[in-house]
Amino acid sequence: MSQVTQSISEVDVFLKRCCNACNGRAALLVICLFCVPHLSSGQAAATAQAQETPALTGSLERADAGTQLHILYVHGMGIDTPKHKDGTQDFEVSQEFRTHFCKVIGCTTKMGELVGRDYADEADFAPNADPPSLSYLGEDVWNKSTKEEWRAAAPFVDHYRLVRKDPKDPTNPKKGTPIYIDEINWWPLILSAKCRQIVGPEAAIVDRDQKHIANCSAKTVRDSDHKDRYKSFSWISNDQKHDPSWPEPAVINRYLKHDILDWGFADALLAVGPLRRYLIEGIREIVLHSFNQAENQEFVVVTHSLGSYLMFSALDLQDDPHATARADWKAKFETLLGETSHAYFMANQVRLLELANLDDTKNGNLITHLQNWYDARQRAQQRPPQIVAWSDPDDLLTWKIPDLDRDARGADAKVVTVQNRPAQNAWRWFWLLESPAGAHTTYDQNKRVLRAMVPKSHARPSTVARPIAP
Repeated sequence: MSQVTQSISEVDVFLKRCCNACNGRAALLVICLFCVPHLSSGQAAATAQAQETPALTGSLERADAGTQLHILYVHGMGIDTPKHKDGTQDFEVSQEFRTHFCKVIGCTTKMGELVGRDYADEADFAPNADPPSLSYLGEDVWNKSTKEEWRAAAPFVDHYRLVRKDPKDPTNPKKGTPIYIDEINWWPLILSAKCRQIVGPEAAIVDRDQKHIANCSAKTVRDSDHKDRYKSFSWISNDQKHDPSWPEPAVINRYLKHDILDWGFADALLAVGPLRRYLIEGIREIVLHSFNQAENQEFVVVTHSLGSYLMFSALDLQDDPHATARADWKAKFETLLGETSHAYFMANQVRLLELANLDDTKNGNLITHLQNWYDARQRAQQRPPQIVAWSDPDDLLTWKIPDLDRDARGADAKVVTVQNRPAQNAWRWFWLLESPAGAHTTYDQNKRVLRAMVPKSHARPSTVARPIAP
């Protein structure tokens, strides 16, 4: 008994030290979230599964043999800037993935090299296009008297080139295998509504959200390499203040409101409303900037959170008049889907967001979107596509992918194979708590997730590359 008492006493002393480290403002929950050290490993072994996780083994071997491998990386909701970029709109959404993926595959540089940026630039996103007629309680989302705000809202793709070390000459990047990460950035489309109608006004009731107000009010900076485009845009002023007539909320409640609801879930609500059309169109346009029909290409999709829901809605052109009206798109997306072998979903909200789509006659649903992917692979005479969906059970904002082995066309129809896989992304405080932020955002750093994608046997290029059918 005395040992137990002594242990409790030691923990109590440690928690008090943590509390001091956190400036004494947060209660025990915040301590658990941010100050308590690694009392339970976040990389604990996952429950054994009957089936092996599909890996990128064949894809990497085909890349060694000369196929141009592209990983389409799609961010999720509530993305944040790295600490060294706080107060900017330089979110670097694929930085963590590129860094840790490079460690696994053996890159010649830490996180690859940026080789270019392309913006959505057709139809609704043409440089001279007028803003859409979307409004929030009678207030225009984008100023209609000028086109600058709508130009600043254009989605874009950043192209990164990662070079795997050659086993015979690991110091020579010219001999390594190039792999491309195409970072799909749809976040510019949601900043106006979210910053102006949620983040800014929240200061009066919940107090200032310092970090995200700074992001929303970042200095307007034009992109010198792209006429009429912006690297950042000041959507609100930085002078948002708390209304002194309102009491200050509890620290933990304030944190959860700011980060999870205001900055995060607002994106999901925007994505299931009228803005969805423009999100989908923007993603389609920038995906095509990574596609070249003349090249021998293969695509792998890596999506996070809300990105899973948006990406396959974008890749499916069926019954979408805005897409089918473009004669050249059908053939391009048919080829692209036929060359897309794998998808990895991390922290997805498909099960929740499909609740907004009970009448699927207009937008279809995930089953129909994935069925078209399966059919395109069949027509291209390639192996059936596969999805691995990773979920941390302590992640408040992720749900397992529903059972998809059915189709409205009949019981015999085949669809994409989906494997739901468990993950543990952050440190647990005994059996009580795992950081909500860590549980949702650190799939890209989880060694077990990355090793499932790239087994140790293929952590470096093969000495003799041989092509394998996708």
